[in-house]
Amino acid sequence: MKISHPQIRRSAAAFTLVELLVVITILGILMGLAAGGSSKIKDNARAAQALSECASLVTAVRNFYGDYSRYPVPQSKDKDGDALYEPLSSSDGNREVVSILTGADTKLNPRGTTYYEPKNAKFSESTKEASGGLYEGGVFDPWGRTYGMVIDADYDGKLEYKGQSLMPYFAKSGVKDGEGMRLISGGVGVFSLGKKQAKNVVSTPILSWK
Repeated sequence: MKISHPQIRRSAAAFTLVELLVVITILGILMGLAAGGSSKIKDNARAAQALSECASLVTAVRNFYGDYSRYPVPQSKDKDGDALYEPLSSSDGNREVVSILTGADTKLNPRGTTYYEPKNAKFSESTKEASGGLYEGGVFDPWGRTYGMVIDADYDGKLEYKGQSLMPYFAKSGVKDGEGMRLISGGVGVFSLGKKQAKNVVSTPILSWK
C-alpha cells in the first residue's frame, strides 16, 4: 500500500517557488549592475572622444597659425580681446572657425589647406540634434553641443575666458572668473561642456588644457 505525503509535496513545491523568486531577484540585480556598468563605459568613451576632438582642434589652430602667422578668426574678433566661441546646440557655435580650418572659407584660408577633417555627425530625427562630428558646418561633441573655443585673437600671449558656460564649473572648482584660462599656452583652448546634467547640477567639462 502506497502512502502519500501531501504536506511534504506542498513544502517541496513552496521551496521551489522561493528558489525561483530568489533567482529572479538575483538576475534583476545583475541586469541592473550590467546596465549601470554599460552606461559608465559609454560615458567614458564619449569623454575620451571629446578630449581627442579638443586636441585635434587645438592642433589644427596651431598649424594654421604656423602657416599664416595669424589665428583662424576674423580681424573684427580682436576688438573684444580673445575670440570666444561658446558651445551651442546649433552649428553657429564654432562654424566660423571650422569653415576656415577645413578650407571651406577661402577668404581667410586662401590656400584652401585642410587643417582639420572631422567625421560627419550623427543626426537624431527624434530629438533633432546632431552629435559627434560635423553638421551644417559646425563640429558637435558626443552630447549634442558644439565645442567651445577661446583663441588669442588680440595676440597678447594669454587667454582669458569671458563667457558664461564654464562659470558654474569654475565657481565649483574655486577658480575666480577666467583665471583657469590665463594659464593656457599656445594661443588656443578648446572645451566640451560634457554630459548633460539635471537642472542645478554642475557638469564636468572636457578641457584641452587639462
